[in-house]
Amino acid sequence: MNKKALLGAAFLSVAAMGSVVPTASSKADVLDETTVSITYALDQYVQSLNIKEVKEEDIVAEEEEESTCRYPEFEGKCLAYVDEAVNVREEPDEESERVGSLPVHGIALVVDKGETWTKIESGITVGYVRNDFLLFGDTAGAYAEETCPKKAVINTETLYVRAGQDESADCLTMVGEGESYEVVPHEGDVDEWVHIKVDSDIEGYVSADYVDVSYGFSHALSVAEEEEIRKQEQEAEAARLAEMTSSKRQEVVNYALQFVGNPYVYGGTSLTNGTDCSGFTMSVYAHFGYGLPRTAAQQMAGLTSVSLDSIQPGDLLFYKDKSGGVGHVTMYIGGGQVVHASSSTTGIIISGVGYRTPCGAARVIWD
Repeated sequence: MNKKALLGAAFLSVAAMGSVVPTASSKADVLDETTVSITYALDQYVQSLNIKEVKEEDIVAEEEEESTCRYPEFEGKCLAYVDEAVNVREEPDEESERVGSLPVHGIALVVDKGETWTKIESGITVGYVRNDFLLFGDTAGAYAEETCPKKAVINTETLYVRAGQDESADCLTMVGEGESYEVVPHEGDVDEWVHIKVDSDIEGYVSADYVDVSYGFSHALSVAEEEEIRKQEQEAEAARLAEMTSSKRQEVVNYALQFVGNPYVYGGTSLTNGTDCSGFTMSVYAHFGYGLPRTAAQQMAGLTSVSLDSIQPGDLLFYKDKSGGVGHVTMYIGGGQVVHASSSTTGIIISGVGYRTPCGAARVIWD
């Protein structure tokens, strides 16, 4: 209630006490006894209300309190203010156990905001993060608007991607319902159109009426989720290396096979002009940068052995000579076959693994 209203209420209260208010008076009139009595009673009543003077800054502050926030979608939320990720702790203490991590552009619900630490909930992770690494409310909204990536999800069956912000602009391609694309803002963009990146070759505009645009936020990862991701990455890397290794083994085998038919020469190491069995395997692997010992016995002793039931292409198989020592070596090429420099009669040939009984196997290329 303002001063005028309060004074009006006071005036009515005094009138209710039986005082008679003159209906008209001149500013030049001298106050008579009756007027003085009414004025005094009015002053006493107003003073009893302890009215505080209303200042302009108080009105501004009150208006600010009543105003709504600029980014209402960030009310009660916080955003990670980091380059990579920030740890989420079980308790508000640096020494407390780590329960997960909040990544860059990670968003969370604010459970309890303290002076130094805030308890958050994001994904299945609940814990504490230092306030130094978080942005809240409108600050988070402004930061997101400026830095966070956005995605556009198509919400109609088929949508044209156009070269410009006009329905008559050339159609670059079409995108389908449910597909998601990165939003790439451009200077001069208007609200009715959204610029998206379809792939490395095509960028264009789609009508804003047929896409749902949102921030590309991430949620926190629990320690268990981190471990699962790490495991999947390790398995993927192992598969990649296995594929590379398999390809490498096959490359070695293919290289060796091109010399089939070339001559055998005892003590030789030339894949074209003549080689013996160990010279053959040594020279084939030397082409790929692997250094093998010179003789079959030395190769078997110097390499890591593998069981005969687990041999892979590129592995070496060894055979005993008449004296019982290791006297011959071949290369397994898959499919139950080996390639080797057999004898001066046959030269370099392909044989079955069991053309003789192998006494051992060794591997050069490991996963």
